[in-house]
Amino acid sequence: MLRQFGKEIWTADGPSVSVAGFVFPTRTIVIRLSDGSLFVWSPIALSSELKIAIDCLGPVRHIVAPNTLHHMFVGEWQSAYPAAKSYAVPALRAKRPDLKWDHDLKDAPAKEWSGEVDQIMVEGNSITTEVVFFHPKPHGDLHGPDPAL
Repeated sequence: MLRQFGKEIWTADGPSVSVAGFVFPTRTIVIRLSDGSLFVWSPIALSSELKIAIDCLGPVRHIVAPNTLHHMFVGEWQSAYPAAKSYAVPALRAKRPDLKWDHDLKDAPAKEWSGEVDQIMVEGNSITTEVVFFHPKPHGDLHGPDPAL
C-alpha cells in the first residue's frame, strides 16, 4: 500500500470519495524530514496496514491539509497521532471547526520544514485556495546510490 516514490518520499492510494456528485481518487504523500519526523500531505483513510507501514518510517509530526477539499480523513490521523501538529489553509478552520488546527498554511514554509519542503499559496480558484508543496531534495535512483551524494 505504501510505495516509495523517491528518496525519503512515499505515496499511498486511498479510497475514492464522492464530493458534489463527482468521484475522486485519494492519495497521500509522506516525506521523512531530516530530523526523522514525518510530514503527511493530504491524509487518506488510515487502515491498520497503512498505520503499521507509516510507523515503521518514523513519528508522524505534521498532518497537512493543503486545501478545503483534502480534510475528510484528517480526524482519523489526529486520533492516531495526537502529538502531531495539524496544518490547513485558513478557510478550513471555518469549514471543519470539529478538527484541531494548530497552524494555518501560508505563502512560505512553516519553520518545522523550512529548508526541506517549500510551499506557495495559489489563490484565485473559485473552488478552493491551494497550498502547493515542493520537495527540492534530489530523489536519486531507488535501485542504486544517489549520484548527487
